Amino acid sequence: MFERNNDLERKQLAPGVCITTLDASKFNRCRITLHLRFPAKRESATDAAVLALVLERGYAACPDMTALSRRLAELYGADLGVDLASAGTDRVLSADICGIKDAYALAGENLTAAYADIVFGTIFDPYLVDGAFDPEAVRIETETQARRLEAEFNSKRLYCVRQARRKFYGDTPAGIELGGYPGELVHVSGSTYCTREHDSLKISNGKWHWFSRGIGGRNALDYLVKVKETRHADAG
Repeated sequence: MFERNNDLERKQLAPGVCITTLDASKFNRCRITLHLRFPAKRESATDAAVLALVLERGYAACPDMTALSRRLAELYGADLGVDLASAGTDRVLSADICGIKDAYALAGENLTAAYADIVFGTIFDPYLVDGAFDPEAVRIETETQARRLEAEFNSKRLYCVRQARRKFYGDTPAGIELGGYPGELVHVSGSTYCTREHDSLKISNGKWHWFSRGIGGRNALDYLVKVKETRHADAG
């Protein structure tokens, strides 16, 4: 599959995988964006919203925000962003990096390759602690997202728009909240949380254990398969 529209080219690399290029020679900056599209699910809506925030904090080669900011500054002030958006009944997780073109590098650096390393690392090589996302980063961004959702009640316009949307879409897939649902995680103590749905299921330091069932795991995939009883193919 190959499409061309003036300077825009789109090629299918594999089933469900496409690359789109747009020649913009009149600009001095370039952009690389990765889009991952997946079905929206009510049970994982909040996880998906928090995931975008956690990924933006760093990746394996730059494990924290300080290291990542330093690396972006070395690349003449490149900008990195991770975002979650709606596309019909799907979600689109995007990682985007933008910076000056190679032609403007003072020392002839291969900036495009560096941009690609960062954006691909952000999505495919995240910073992990014992095989799971950094629990401190997850805690911070979970609290950040909770505050964002609760802020809805402080804006009359935002509250009315979202309420109208909920009434219109109801329980359909299009009605699943993009930002997730406030209060899904209940703080127990220290770094331990439980869910409102299963109060005997505890989450601590990036791992979880459901005491009443005697099962546990260390990531979101395990949680969806064992607790939410999602099919493994759908959970992935």
